[in-house]
Amino acid sequence: MTTAISRLSGKSDLARKILSLSSSDLSHEKIVVEVVLHIQKATDIEAVGLRIADDLDYPYYFTNGFGEDFVRKEMHLCARDNANEIIRDSSGNPTLECMCGNIIYGRADCSKPFFTQGGSFWSNCTTDLLASTSDEDRLTRTRNRCNGEGYESVALMPIKTEKKIFGLLQLNDRRKNMFTLEDICFFEGIAGMIGILFAAIKAKENLAAKTDDVIRLANVRLLALEKIGDQLKEKKDIPAYNFILTKLNGLLDEIESMTGTLPICATCKKIRDTTQHWQQIEGYVMNRTKANFTHTICPDCYDKWRKEEGF
Repeated sequence: MTTAISRLSGKSDLARKILSLSSSDLSHEKIVVEVVLHIQKATDIEAVGLRIADDLDYPYYFTNGFGEDFVRKEMHLCARDNANEIIRDSSGNPTLECMCGNIIYGRADCSKPFFTQGGSFWSNCTTDLLASTSDEDRLTRTRNRCNGEGYESVALMPIKTEKKIFGLLQLNDRRKNMFTLEDICFFEGIAGMIGILFAAIKAKENLAAKTDDVIRLANVRLLALEKIGDQLKEKKDIPAYNFILTKLNGLLDEIESMTGTLPICATCKKIRDTTQHWQQIEGYVMNRTKANFTHTICPDCYDKWRKEEGF
């Protein structure tokens, strides 16, 4: 038995729909939800979920098809002691329970048939899996709530940017044999796209926070200049007053240019300006501020380059 997504036409249709969503005017948050719903519709999977990092835990960001009681019980992954304190491992990291914790922490032994080289977990019959393997085989003590709810087909794909995993895509169904390995590899690609979208959301949030900081400082300067301008006007020092007025107008233009949102490519980081042209972020900033850029290479990128070049 194969799912609709296992046929080439089904994958092509789903890929086209997802690509069209990624280039739409919808918010990144809405696109992520729509992508997951398209996956559910194309595969006829009973339940879907997204877990995304939030502080120390990885709660559900979005679910559809799971019962309220299941979502409530499975919302959080952090193990807690009798005092409701988070249990940590020997390195000080929170202990994440069940198979979801394996995938998020990158604990996937691809020599075992239920893990993939891409770091995913999948099973077409969780009852048989639990009966034929131990916690040691599964690399964790499982809660078994998915199987307890009757879900036989379960797939968990990591959501990551570069090598950092910050969530997972979950597909559950009470029917057996809903997946093929080819399906899981395709879903891993979709999870990668979701990772890019969330990276764009984070970049947007960071930009908004920095913009707010700059605007607050600019407003302080604005009030100070207005006060100085009023004093100069009272003294009838017209040249100095006109100079302050010019500064005020420039500052107002600067504040206006920093408000709103900047469309930035989630991959190459180019920015689309008001003329609908895409340009490098360095050029965009230099054209609007007094900042200059000098290029170097960070330690992480340097190490990555050395590995790629074989040094």
